[in-house]
Amino acid sequence: MKFFFKTLLFLFISTSFLAQGEVKIYTERQGSQVIIYADNPSVIPMTADISLKLTNMKTDFGGNKGQFIIPPKSMRYHLLTAEAKSRNGRTGLNLDSFIYTGDVRSKHDNKYVYELPFSPSKSYLVSQGYNGRFSHQGENAIDFAFDIGEKVFAARGGIVYRVVEKNSKSCRQSSCQDYNNYITVYHSDGTFSEYSHLKYKGAEVNEGDQIEAGDFIGYSGNTGWSSGPHLHFVVYKYNEKGQRETLKTRFKTLEKEKAYLKEQKSYSKPN
Repeated sequence: MKFFFKTLLFLFISTSFLAQGEVKIYTERQGSQVIIYADNPSVIPMTADISLKLTNMKTDFGGNKGQFIIPPKSMRYHLLTAEAKSRNGRTGLNLDSFIYTGDVRSKHDNKYVYELPFSPSKSYLVSQGYNGRFSHQGENAIDFAFDIGEKVFAARGGIVYRVVEKNSKSCRQSSCQDYNNYITVYHSDGTFSEYSHLKYKGAEVNEGDQIEAGDFIGYSGNTGWSSGPHLHFVVYKYNEKGQRETLKTRFKTLEKEKAYLKEQKSYSKPN
């Protein structure tokens, strides 16, 4: 897409998406300026990673590369302005942008202690822990030995970002991973928690809901890439390159106030 100004301005926009949703990056000409806007219809913030190649132009943030946080539910959000240095000669702007999920510049609150995602006074086995031998190699995720239809509770409060509950299929092969039902929650420190393998139509929350730790959110199941009924729980964030990093988290248990859960051990949730 090219525009020609009186000063022979040329403009090229290229956007790549690593985030779910339809974040839109677009420009508007105002005299010798090019204003770059973003629309973010998502319920959580998104990060625009922008690189510019400028010819006889300057930006209002003093550089040609940066990351900009786009607030949730925002339209025509002003990212930056580029302006011609001189009205003489050729002036141009070439823009490349990547859209990353969430606020990638946020820092995980390592001191936060999560609640166990099940009913108070109940006890469940951790069938697979961090870097587990079956399917958690290189992943800080936890499998709780839930049966189908058991209640799942929020381990931490936040905004419900994604809800998938339309699937009923499961198998032991990776080909079934697209049939997973899950709920994803976005937290105040930029991290996400995900509750996976929920039953068909097993969600009790909707995208955009604000929830608190301990809220009832759905029912466990056996959907997607699964060897049997269980609840798969993982906390993760996206780093500044847009790469997903899973995180170890501590939980409040009846046995300890702050505990890293271990594989093949059972834990109880305090009242």
